[in-house]
Amino acid sequence: MITAIEIEAKAKELKSKGYPVISLAIGEPDFPIHENIKKSINKAILENKNYYPNPQGVVELREAIAEYETKRKKIHISPDEILITAGGKPVIFYTIFSLCNSDDEVILFEPYYLVYPYWCKVLNIKYHTIKLNEDGLIPKDQLLKHLNNKTRLLIINYPNNPQGSLMTEENLELLLEVLDKYPRIYILSDEVYSELVYEGEHISIFSYNKNRVILLESFSKTFCMTGLRLGYGIFPKEIIKNLVTFNSNLITGPATPIQYGGITALKDNEVKNYVNFMREEFKKRRDFVYEKLKILVKFKPKGAFYYFIEIPYDSLEFCNKALNEKFLALTPGSLFGDSFKNYVRISFANSMENLDEGLSRFLSLLWNL
Repeated sequence: MITAIEIEAKAKELKSKGYPVISLAIGEPDFPIHENIKKSINKAILENKNYYPNPQGVVELREAIAEYETKRKKIHISPDEILITAGGKPVIFYTIFSLCNSDDEVILFEPYYLVYPYWCKVLNIKYHTIKLNEDGLIPKDQLLKHLNNKTRLLIINYPNNPQGSLMTEENLELLLEVLDKYPRIYILSDEVYSELVYEGEHISIFSYNKNRVILLESFSKTFCMTGLRLGYGIFPKEIIKNLVTFNSNLITGPATPIQYGGITALKDNEVKNYVNFMREEFKKRRDFVYEKLKILVKFKPKGAFYYFIEIPYDSLEFCNKALNEKFLALTPGSLFGDSFKNYVRISFANSMENLDEGLSRFLSLLWNL
């Protein structure tokens, strides 16, 4: 299974050979890390904060996250409920690994982040997929049809990658109803784009039942820290104890100086203003792309930084042609589930100049195949 990061690596390889490659594939902000975060990391190194980290995460960082998420979620969150991880992806693995046995089942919602089914397959856990409506609504009849006494975990993602849809009141009501009727089911709520919302409001189910919902968050998208690999999960107390031991034996934890950079990311007012600036820039780019592609898209994404577009071609073949003939990197929709083999994902986390040229190449290929 190819990933967006592998597509990006191929694009960079072509670019290093002199080809005029534009990448609209990777889900990575094109803005640099804020200087204050860099200074905090360097300061930690100079102060010799280079030793093994606490396997649950640097205490000061967990305290900062607890304060940050308590304010956002409007419920009390303790530092003891937080596990610091090397990016957000380990939270997916840790959740499936800790909750599911071989006879349990997981429910995923298409379009999904490809890491979800990957870890189900590696851990030999059966999973079912349910296709979301275009506006991100969960079809109630399909969900109820797949629920049974083996269902252990639902994985949701709002704001959604790649749809850009938000959690709705209808979804929230349905999912809380499921938790009420099925006491052994947990929900993993992937909210790594929660700060990148352009219209509407981000609703987190974690705010309504933190005893049965695991929150996945990351510093990658909001704070442009993709290469620094820093994320966290907030877990029910009966789960996190064993995960701290597991994390200790697997990676110990993310690099200590990077964790001090995370504290600055959450608490520094200049960084907060920087995030607000980036959000406004992404919104301008979203609107620019819409004007270029409105013949193909029905609505603007409300969150994240992607357009998910249906095309009359196989997505893998189309994306290969785009890269090899137009030097344009895109992400094939087939990575997000079997229902989307005729879709492509376009990231607008790029400059206006690159978006303009990249979209011209995309449309040229689309209309001339």
